[in-house]
Amino acid sequence: MIKHYDVIIVGAGPAGLECARVLQDSNLSVLILEKNDCIGPKTCAGGIVETVEPLDLPETEARIFNAVNVFVRDRRYAFATTLFIKIIDRKALGQYQVKHLDKADNVCIKTGTAVRKIDRHHVATRAGKFGYRYLVGADGSTSMVRRHLKIVSQYMAGIYYDIDEIKDCMHFRLDGAVIKTGYIWEFPHKNFTSIGFYYNPKQWKSRAAVRILRNYMGRKGYPMDSRTFRAFPVNCLYKGCQFGENMFLAGDAAGLASKLTGEGIAPAIISGREVARKIMDPLYHMPKLEEVVVHKRRQDMLANLLEKIPFGLNAIYHMFIKAMQTRIIKWPS
Repeated sequence: MIKHYDVIIVGAGPAGLECARVLQDSNLSVLILEKNDCIGPKTCAGGIVETVEPLDLPETEARIFNAVNVFVRDRRYAFATTLFIKIIDRKALGQYQVKHLDKADNVCIKTGTAVRKIDRHHVATRAGKFGYRYLVGADGSTSMVRRHLKIVSQYMAGIYYDIDEIKDCMHFRLDGAVIKTGYIWEFPHKNFTSIGFYYNPKQWKSRAAVRILRNYMGRKGYPMDSRTFRAFPVNCLYKGCQFGENMFLAGDAAGLASKLTGEGIAPAIISGREVARKIMDPLYHMPKLEEVVVHKRRQDMLANLLEKIPFGLNAIYHMFIKAMQTRIIKWPS
């Protein structure tokens, strides 16, 4: 027998769980299908910037910064941001979100259940087939729902190590001559620090990117434990959120991550929230999602512009950061 649900959400990440949280207040039956056995853990640096609206996030599990150090080659800029930046472990975030669904009688979560096939009315898994009225693809940058819709993707990439040393400040390192339009980050979590490199795969092959990160860590004297090394794609090509009357994409599956910074958690949460409201009210216009898209497109335009500049990137970085320091432009713009 095929069990039917009003809404099937593929993926129990920030977008999928937030979508379900909003839908738990409705009379719709909801099924979340998560391919992993545990909800939350994901290869991700964990940075969150609340650019559109405040997010209900566990401050007890996050570290919050309103000041950063940005290095352009060897010059350091220290300044306060106009927005708080939160650093959170993805497992802690996922477990916090799923607690909101503990008493939701209309929401069912199936972990260890990967989607194998999708058609107009059903999804197939090893646990059987499930029917849906609405399908929400919240299954990340390599989304199967996105592939089913035949939507192309464009990827940036991130690689990182976790080290036991706990830092007290966020660091970003820019160097147009050495790492081009990418950046190296140091993100202090509560129990470890993530050291990584965000880059454009069109500019760097994976081996070269790993070499750049290792050279940086070697100069800083950071240990490199291969057991903590992670790599992940970032889909940054947005082609829409709703497809037809009953199919939606949210978060990285929709390509809402910023090409400039790679940040995607806040857009994921907001898009999941907006999709749920749209499902409950077909006349809802998703204004917060529109704000996210406008912000993303501004950042993507800047990223594309920087990629076209063959020389003088560091001079541009200096000017850009000085403008942020004097509040001529906002962080992040």
